Amino acid sequence: MKRFFTLVMLCIFAFSLTACFSKKYMITTNTGKTYIADGSPEYDVQSETYKFEDEKGKRVILNQEDIEVIKEQ
Repeated sequence: MKRFFTLVMLCIFAFSLTACFSKKYMITTNTGKTYIADGSPEYDVQSETYKFEDEKGKRVILNQEDIEVIKEQ
C-alpha cells in the first residue's frame, strides 16, 4: 500500500510540473487588445489566420493582418 501511495504522489508531482512548463504567448492586436494563449498559436496558411485557446479555454481566431506582435512569456 505504501508503494502504491508513493507512485500516486509521484504521478501527481510529474503532472503538476508539466503544467508549470507549458509555454504561454502574449498576442497583441493592432487595436491594442491583448490575448494570452496557452501554447503556441497555430498559423493557417490558407486562411491567413492564427488560432489558439486563451487562458479561459475559449477558441480564438485572428487574422494575420490584425496582429501586431506575438511574444513568448
